[in-house]
Amino acid sequence: MSRDQLDLFVAFVGDIPLRDDREAMSAPLVSISKNRRSKIDWTGPSGQRVVVTAPEEIGIATVWDLDIILWAVSQLNEAVENGIKPSATVTFRPYDMLKAIGRDTSGRSYNDLKAALIRLRRTSVSTTIRKSKKERSVDFNMLSDFVLDEDYQGRPMGMQITIPRWLHKAVVEGREVLAISPKYFELTSGIDRFLYRLARRHAGKQPLGWRFSFKDLHGRSGSAQTYGGFSRDLRKAI
Repeated sequence: MSRDQLDLFVAFVGDIPLRDDREAMSAPLVSISKNRRSKIDWTGPSGQRVVVTAPEEIGIATVWDLDIILWAVSQLNEAVENGIKPSATVTFRPYDMLKAIGRDTSGRSYNDLKAALIRLRRTSVSTTIRKSKKERSVDFNMLSDFVLDEDYQGRPMGMQITIPRWLHKAVVEGREVLAISPKYFELTSGIDRFLYRLARRHAGKQPLGWRFSFKDLHGRSGSAQTYGGFSRDLRKAI
């Protein structure tokens, strides 16, 4: 297939290998709680910085909303694996995406999907976690835009989402992706999802392994809990 850039990428239907953005797996780009919040501010041990904001009436996108991004990353990765250079805009049927991320396809799930898209679109990120000599700090929204196609009764017909250039470049050009298990979508706890993604990011061939302190985990999670409350829930998760 041609390696030319597509103006519009039509999503694959059916099961495809799941991927996550490697650098985003160990930094707090989303909330791990469904409680509404408007800011996360984290500085990592190497000086990397993440500031996430959203309007108070909408709230920062959650780790469950992030399923949409993981699905899009997986779609882009599959395109690259098949010799296609996909655009950042993906068009699809809501039914297909909901099935792929383990959700039911009821009207309520469709409404939840629309709410998640709004939170992702309104969540703004400023970060240095993928810094280079030419690009030390970047600002973007978790979704650059989205389009909903509905019939006259409000039933879903189709969707388009556009992921930020920061993420598209990492997947398509940098190939900064890691495989994740389909069972990830079965995790119902925000802290469980955070721990899975962090462990998957750092599992590898390090001869001495890797470790994080509870303090570091508290910061990397972006949790709004007190350190004591987070530590208690972390022990339960472990």
